[in-house]
Amino acid sequence: MVTAEEAWQVLRTLVRPVPSERLSLHQACGRVLAEPIRAETPLPPFSRSLVDGYALRLDDLRATLPVCGTSEAGRPFPGTLPPGGTVRIFTGAAVPEGATHVVMQEDVDLTSEGIRLHSFPGPSNIQRKGEDAEVGQRLLAPGTRIEAGQLALLASLGKTEVTVSRRVRLSHLLSGDELASAGDPLSAGKVYDVNGPMMAALWKRDGIDLIGQEWVPDVRAQIEERIEEWAPRVDVLVLSGGLGPGKADFVREIVTRPGWTVHFQGVRIRPGKPLLCASRGDTLVFGLPGNPGAHLVLFWLFVKPLLDALSGLPFAIPWETGRLRVDLPCPPLSRETFWPVTTEIEEGSIWLRPLPWTGSASVTILARAQGFARLPCGRGPFAAKEMLSFLPLA
Repeated sequence: MVTAEEAWQVLRTLVRPVPSERLSLHQACGRVLAEPIRAETPLPPFSRSLVDGYALRLDDLRATLPVCGTSEAGRPFPGTLPPGGTVRIFTGAAVPEGATHVVMQEDVDLTSEGIRLHSFPGPSNIQRKGEDAEVGQRLLAPGTRIEAGQLALLASLGKTEVTVSRRVRLSHLLSGDELASAGDPLSAGKVYDVNGPMMAALWKRDGIDLIGQEWVPDVRAQIEERIEEWAPRVDVLVLSGGLGPGKADFVREIVTRPGWTVHFQGVRIRPGKPLLCASRGDTLVFGLPGNPGAHLVLFWLFVKPLLDALSGLPFAIPWETGRLRVDLPCPPLSRETFWPVTTEIEEGSIWLRPLPWTGSASVTILARAQGFARLPCGRGPFAAKEMLSFLPLA
């Protein structure tokens, strides 16, 4: 059995980023960049006006400046600004060569002879060529998640395709004679499957390529057959249930036999102590206990950081800190514990309100939890206003 810190160290050594592929910009949203992006042209590619107004040369100021032409977005004024003249210009249009300022249209009077300024020009109101990015400047690094802002930048560079990490391939096998599918009548001793829908939502949100998700009964041959079928096809195989010492718990036995490499069995945390991590070839396997609370905690603490790292993102747990809103009475803890909490923001500070947690099988608490407070082993009880690390569920 290992500590959480030791488990994270092991998982970091197992990271082998997935191969890359080329995608169009329309397909790349949500994917992870696998190449550096540099400016091949200046941004913007020409000096442009930030306002509607009149382009002029500061050294040529006189009582009246004749209007010599127009510069519109996509239709620039040809040539150089004539001495002593001005050009009508619109937002986003190219500034004529020789112009030093654009005066807002509200700050001039237009006459039959030209324009008269109300006052001496202030800011230039010009975004200069290359002001946003110079040629050769690195704009995006590998490992960047491509969202709307990154797509905007790539489009501004004229990119039509980009190199990204392919989606991590994952299969999820759930076992347990006690599980029933939603919509089926519940017979004695049965419960509806929670982990399947919950985890499918998380896989989808993180852009995982879910190759398969299936329930099988506690029959060794069926569990083994599905593991053997899926393991060669995926990067990660998640097994839910079957980790206990019972006669019908076969998962641990199957993935710890010869041919598999076991990286750790058991983590000194609550919930989620039975967590198992193994591998065979290039496939990593997580064995998760069946309780939904343990499932969710283990996903955020161990499975998600590994999936992120495989896709090219940093291996990281997004810890934050907050203060307890109320006392959290509990005896000294025998294991590091992750307690469900709600969060409140008050004057820029995060406050944590512990939920009345009765154990990792409570699904009503999962629907309310906004994070898990990290309670150190050997500590307890915890006083109001005490500062704690917590893992936000976002």
